[in-house]
Amino acid sequence: MSVVVTVNDFRQAFPEFSDTTSYPDALLQRFLTWAQAYISTQSFYIKDNIRLLLIQLMAAHLITLSEIDPQTHTVVSMGGVAGAEISATVGGVSVSKQAQISKDSLEQWLQSTGYGQQYLAILQAHNLGMYFVGNPRAWGIK
Repeated sequence: MSVVVTVNDFRQAFPEFSDTTSYPDALLQRFLTWAQAYISTQSFYIKDNIRLLLIQLMAAHLITLSEIDPQTHTVVSMGGVAGAEISATVGGVSVSKQAQISKDSLEQWLQSTGYGQQYLAILQAHNLGMYFVGNPRAWGIK
């Protein structure tokens, strides 16, 4: 069983990325391909619709973290989260938030966007691990 991942389906599921000027098809296809490094299109244990959603959520997470040049539509940086920022002060205004508790840096990275949080929640709800291409160990998503 394998899911087909398309830019059109992604745009329908995530209309915030429907602007073809800001998010051309080639750019979205690149992110959808990158997302498949995290979750496989093939599985015997995950329903196709859930697996497709996971791929789309990961793509949205990667897009959100990325800096994209508006003229060339090239990815300038993939963005990373070295550590959670829990407070900031500008002038006389100070804002703080509670830091997420993470088991590891991957979980912390996923928690850095709403899309990543949803991705992680689905993995946890289905008691799934991460997918590693070619990894025969039982803890990879199958």
